[in-house]
Amino acid sequence: MLLLKLLWHFHQKKKTNSINVKGFTLIEVLLTIAIISILTTICYSILKYTTMVCRKEDMEDDVLLNGKYAIEHIKKEIQTADKIINIDNFKGLSDKYDKNIGFVIFHYFPEKELKYNYSTYYLKNNSIYRIAINTNSKSYPIGNAFGGHNKVADYVVSIDGTSINFNSNIIELFFILQNIYGGNTVFNVKITARCPVVH
Repeated sequence: MLLLKLLWHFHQKKKTNSINVKGFTLIEVLLTIAIISILTTICYSILKYTTMVCRKEDMEDDVLLNGKYAIEHIKKEIQTADKIINIDNFKGLSDKYDKNIGFVIFHYFPEKELKYNYSTYYLKNNSIYRIAINTNSKSYPIGNAFGGHNKVADYVVSIDGTSINFNSNIIELFFILQNIYGGNTVFNVKITARCPVVH
C-alpha cells in the first residue's frame, strides 16, 4: 500500500514537472534561425545598395565639378588672352603633346621681367594638364620649353571635339568625362575670342 502511494505521488510530481517545463522544439529553433537569416540578408542588401548609390552620386558630383572647373578655367584664360595662336606655330609642341586643344593662349605682361606668357592644355592618362612658359623673347618658344604640367581635371576620356575656327574666332571646348561606373558626361561650350587669332 505504501509502495502504491509512493508510486502515485512520484507519477503526479513527474506529471507536474513535465507540464511546467517549457522549451523550444527543433522546428521552432530552425524557423527562428531562418527568419533571422532572412532579415539579416535584407538589411545587408539595403545597406549595400544605399552605400553604392551614395558612392555613385559622389562620383557623379566629382565628375561634374571637374568638368565645370576645366571649362571655366580655360574659358577665363581665353577671355583674358591678348592673342590666340595656332599650336602648329610652336615647333615640336604638337609632337610632344599630341592630344592637345589645338591652340596656345598668349598673355602680355609689360610690367614683368618675363613679359610674354604662353600656355596650352593637353590630355594624358584621363586628366587635362596645363603647360606654360614665361619668356622675354618675342619669338615663339619651342615645344620642349613648355613646363608646369598642372592638373586641371580628372576623369577626362576625350577632348577630340575641341577646336578653333580661325576665320570666325570661335573656340569650341568639347570634353567627355567618364566616371568609374561607365557613365559619360559631355561638357561643351563655344567661346568667341575677343583678341586676335593667329593661324
